[in-house]
Amino acid sequence: MAHLPTTDQLERLAHAVVDEGFDAHRDAVADLVRSARVHGIRPVLADVVADAGAPRPVRERALGLLLVALAAPVVASPDLVTTGAASAA
Repeated sequence: MAHLPTTDQLERLAHAVVDEGFDAHRDAVADLVRSARVHGIRPVLADVVADAGAPRPVRERALGLLLVALAAPVVASPDLVTTGAASAA
């Protein structure tokens, strides 16, 4: 998922993670983290989502912010995108 995922893909993943947990969707979450890094989303968000040791509510919140940033990278809060990516957009 290094390409920009569709809004539908992001929404399905969000619901699946909430319903079934991160472990059940490990590969999709890893793809999402890679995609977020490629697209210049704040590294701390990707790091938290990727951290299996982080509390689930913290990971879910970071996942939500990642999904918002990936779904609308042009209109996403500049706080979610690194400086280089924001200037390239």
